[in-house]
Formats: sequence, structure tokens, C-alpha cells
Amino acid sequence: MADLRSKSPSNRLLLAFALTSLVAVISGVVTMASAGTPPSRWIYNLAAWGVGALLAIAIVKARPRGLAWPIIALGGAAALAATLIGPDQLGVHRWLAIGPLFVNVAGVVLPAVIVALARLGHKNRLAQAVALAVAAVLALQPDASQAWGFALACLAWLLPDRAPSVLVQAFVLVALAVLATLSPDPLSPVPEVEQIVSLALSVHPALAALAVTALATLPVCLLRFRARSRATRALAIYIAAICAAPLFGWFPVPLVGAGMSFPLGLWLGIALLALELPEQSR
Repeated sequence: MADLRSKSPSNRLLLAFALTSLVAVISGVVTMASAGTPPSRWIYNLAAWGVGALLAIAIVKARPRGLAWPIIALGGAAALAATLIGPDQLGVHRWLAIGPLFVNVAGVVLPAVIVALARLGHKNRLAQAVALAVAAVLALQPDASQAWGFALACLAWLLPDRAPSVLVQAFVLVALAVLATLSPDPLSPVPEVEQIVSLALSVHPALAALAVTALATLPVCLLRFRARSRATRALAIYIAAICAAPLFGWFPVPLVGAGMSFPLGLWLGIALLALELPEQSR
């Protein structure tokens, strides 16, 4: 296993994310357990965090390069597109069934896709095409919080290029996020998912403060270690956007709320980000 005690930037990034994300996950688990939520609702948060940590270590040791980035981008986009023919809830398509589990695919794949697209770069035609395809799927699902998180993340690696075609693509990405926001979403909020911070506040104010502080610290952790990297800025913006989204509507609270997708997906994105050496930052 990778020695996380090493002082290399990659290992410090992994350790900082591990500690901060674990605080967020545990604050949510304690909240749900204290509120009487059945263990079957919150045990997956802990399990997904542990599995994600092991996968992250495996990714860092394998050090994918070259063709890995287009494969990750295309594979993530394909998995996301599969939700449109998968099971729906009142016409909303955000999940795929894996045995008894319903997985929020965007939460799992988008962090890795964002890092892969940023690595491919703003001049790469495949990256541009995949970005538009992913944004279109998020608008069709619809998933407003993920659509905005993804669109804003893409701007971080697109906009250094001021070419008219790139500016048009940036406009389309934002327009698709607006479309996702305006699309009807008939699903009612779930207390342990979208309302978990309010639930934590009812259990104990300190618990809610701990959860919010951990979420606010996550993007800072990324920028602290890799501020010069476009991939880092993109992923940090995505995390900040999906963590802030619940302030504007009934959107899932990452890591704190019930669900396995965000702990697993964020670990995958962080692991891919940790592969980038400081001298390779762009």
C-alpha cells in the first residue's frame, strides 16, 4: 500500500482529503443514527468511503497514463448516458440498479471525468465533445446541482482558450445547466439526503457546524496542494458547487447525506488528481 505518511504532495493531498471527508461522512452517520434512521440507510456511506480509499490507493500505485484519460472520459459519459434508459423515479433518470442498490451515477463518475477532461486539455476535440455530451445528459435526467457543478468545472479548463468556438461551447454548457434547473423535478426531499444538515441541527448544532465546516474545507484542501493545476481547479469548483447547491434548493448533500455515490466518486477523482506531479501542473 502507498505510504500516506510520505511528505510528497500526492500523499499529503490524499491524507488531507481522507481526514476531511471522513469527518463529513461520520457527522452524517452520527446524525442519522441519532435521529433513528435505520442502519441500512447510513452503513453504505461508511462502506463506500472505505472502498473508495482502497481504490484510490490502487489507482495511485497503478499510475494510469496516456490512453487512460480518454477511456475514463468516454466510460464515464457512457455510464451516465445509460441512466436515460435505466430505472426512473417519477420520470427522473439519475440512477442505475446494481443488485439491490440504486447508484447515483453522476456522483460516482463525474469527479473522475472532470479530471480526465482537464488532463486532455481545452484544445482536445474529444474532451470538448464529451463535455457537451455529459452536460446534455445531465440536463435530460434532469440533475441541476450536478449540471452546474460540471459546467462550472469545465469552464476552469476551457476558458484559458479565448477562441470563439470555445466561448460558444462554454455558453452551451451554461445553457444546458440552466435547462436542467428549469426542468420539472417532482421528487420530494428526503430528510437524510437533502435535509441532512437541518436534521443534524435538530440533533445538536455542533454536529451541523462540523458537517458544514468539513464540506467547506474540501475544495480548500485541493487548492492548498495543487493550486496551479487546471484539473485541481476544475475538481475544486465542482466540489464547491455541489456542496453549495443545497443552499439553493433540495439537492443531495455530498458525503454527509445518505448514499454511497459521493464518497466513492470523490475518492476516484482525488486519486486521479494525486497522480499529477507539481512540475506537470498546467
